[in-house]
Amino acid sequence: MFQQTYATPLNDLSTFVHTLLDSFEANKGVVCIEQLVFNPRELIWYLKGLGIVTDESRLEHSTLEAEDTAEVVNILECLLGQWIDFAFFPSSKEFVSYADHDEYTTVFTPTVEILNLLRSKMQAQSFKEIENWTWSRPRSQSNTKGTDTDV
Repeated sequence: MFQQTYATPLNDLSTFVHTLLDSFEANKGVVCIEQLVFNPRELIWYLKGLGIVTDESRLEHSTLEAEDTAEVVNILECLLGQWIDFAFFPSSKEFVSYADHDEYTTVFTPTVEILNLLRSKMQAQSFKEIENWTWSRPRSQSNTKGTDTDV
């Protein structure tokens, strides 16, 4: 598995999500919410707009399904803009991403070629790569988010 971590650009989430998804076929997907740091008001409003009434207590450790590309884009933009740790599994299985409330998004790919394609598209949009960072496991399994490979 190959990975690259990016600083999540809160002021340009739409371009970030579209650039990420442009590299892959992600017409459906599943989001697994690991941790809610603060009340996810925008997510609750987004879900309410879809006819899903919920609250914060039911969202922690929940799974959300996106049934088409527009839903994938909308849910990723919504989640990335909040203090939520989550994993995204697209239907294409060409990549997996993990985003955390520290505003990092790590993308995992099965081949270096796929990762390099993504990296070139993200670099063209000037998204910041986090260098010398290896994501190791979800926050709920550790006190630290990853390890610095230079240490």
